[in-house]
Amino acid sequence: MSALLELGDVVNEANGTRPGWAPRELLLADDFFLAAHDDVTGKARLTERAAGIGLAASLLGELMLFRKITIQRAHVVVMDRRPVPDALVHLVLEDVLGEPEPRPVRDWLRYLGRNAYELVAQRMVREGLVRLAETRRFRRSIVYRPVDLNAAAWPVVRLAQKLSRREAIVLPDVVLAGLIRATGLDKYLKAEAAIDIADYQRLLINSLPGPLRVLVAETEAAIGEAVLHHRM
Repeated sequence: MSALLELGDVVNEANGTRPGWAPRELLLADDFFLAAHDDVTGKARLTERAAGIGLAASLLGELMLFRKITIQRAHVVVMDRRPVPDALVHLVLEDVLGEPEPRPVRDWLRYLGRNAYELVAQRMVREGLVRLAETRRFRRSIVYRPVDLNAAAWPVVRLAQKLSRREAIVLPDVVLAGLIRATGLDKYLKAEAAIDIADYQRLLINSLPGPLRVLVAETEAAIGEAVLHHRM
């Protein structure tokens, strides 16, 4: 059984259309952003640090799916210097190109994780996926609320449905499933699943191409480091 498409497929599988609503194809970081927030209120499901690391990994994943970078010996290596059609992903590529030598994945997760949240959120505002809103409970803060509740819920629901049915899943969605597990968002995925999905999810993640599998593993390790640092 071939559960994955080839590297170079860069968006999710926008299927499961229902009357009056058609899912949109999103890039990996957009999907992860939606998965990392409540689909009604926009409340974050992760700490600021964990969300930053997860989104940094998602942006690196987008570059890998665009075949612009790869990972060799846990270092990010450029494969193709030509521009990327998405402005944000191209900005990340320029950062990578600006380094004289390949740097470790973990360094990029830390570096990109500082600004990834706002950069991805701004891209999603421009795309009409989320909107800025203020909350006044306890203290005033800014949240990004979904414009369409169905679209906001779709990344987690889509994955849960396919994992429950043990269906073939496109490569970007397998990477998303890996990053969901790496960042501790699994409970939201399991809540939408009809049956236990852990074994099939693990099987798919383990079948990822080597560089993407390393990206998921490095993300999980970076999250672990962040948790440990917070406790010390």
